[in-house]
Amino acid sequence: MENAVVENIVAQGFNFMLVGMGVVFAFLVLMIITMSIASKIITSLFPEKIEPVTSDSNVGNRAKIAAAIAIAKAQAS
Repeated sequence: MENAVVENIVAQGFNFMLVGMGVVFAFLVLMIITMSIASKIITSLFPEKIEPVTSDSNVGNRAKIAAAIAIAKAQAS
């Protein structure tokens, strides 16, 4: 008699575990789908602005670097 009760409790526990794991899995899948849709909506409403890189700023940086090197060499000697 006790053996049947224990088997019944174990079976109920196993069923409860499977239902719980199924609910968690379904929730995670639903959350991933929802976040993907929200991401697509947000990026379509607020696109990221791409700023073009100009070569003028690079020339200015090179001049500053050259000036810093010249100052460092002058102070070293």
